[in-house]
Amino acid sequence: MANGTLRVLNLRIQNVRSCERHNRRLYTPEQMPENVIVKNTKLNQEFIVNEKSTIKEALEERLKGVTTVRKNAVVAIEFVMGASADFYQGDYSAQAYLTKCKEFIAARYGKENIISWHMHFDEANPHIHVLITPIVEKRIEWKNRWGSGVRKERRLCARDITGGPSKLRAMHDAFYEHIVPIGIKACVKFVPRTPAENQTKEYSRRTNHHMAKINQLAERARLEVDAAARLELQKQILKEKAELDKALQLKNEAERKAALNKEINKKLNRNNDQGREL
Repeated sequence: MANGTLRVLNLRIQNVRSCERHNRRLYTPEQMPENVIVKNTKLNQEFIVNEKSTIKEALEERLKGVTTVRKNAVVAIEFVMGASADFYQGDYSAQAYLTKCKEFIAARYGKENIISWHMHFDEANPHIHVLITPIVEKRIEWKNRWGSGVRKERRLCARDITGGPSKLRAMHDAFYEHIVPIGIKACVKFVPRTPAENQTKEYSRRTNHHMAKINQLAERARLEVDAAARLELQKQILKEKAELDKALQLKNEAERKAALNKEINKKLNRNNDQGREL
């Protein structure tokens, strides 16, 4: 059995640079994330609409004519899609699967809204990043002392896509229905979605460099004939698992600390506002 993964991130203009840096691997050797297998980076594929040299340029062109882009507006939404290792062990091409994932986004949110996509084959599991602009056309009725009428406006409206749990659940359900036929062709059964609240944790686990090492060692152990050598590989797998558990624990502790600080700051700001009112 396998899982399809779909992670969604809202991006504001200040987030685009770091997103592009990751998706296009614009790192110095010292900055390269540990989960990236550098020798495989040459296998990655990318697309930026209208052959723009950067995602930022493509985004700026797409936003021309959009009514009132606020400073803190969500200007893009990133979809990160892939599958668990169980699926990739089947006969279906990873590139073909990721192409099907991209087609899901194009059909659901409009091909014209896609500004870039990047397929990554240099992490533990292949996956694709698809960026769209959440642009919708709104019908606006207006009326003033000189008359009335209707006009159409192009607006950013991320709420129409990621606004609330019900929309996110519907998105994951639709994605699951989209990939089930692919699983049948690959002779792999897809099981329903990972809960939305676990998507980031699951994505981090599956793309972690320790998981990549574990998968490689497990494959070597499966093919190893010598019992002693197989036992040694199993010991290495347990060592990598311990390192993975430690890394995830530290990450979770950092996330809990950040959430706690955010809550404390929110309370402090609320108290300060009340003080000003008094």
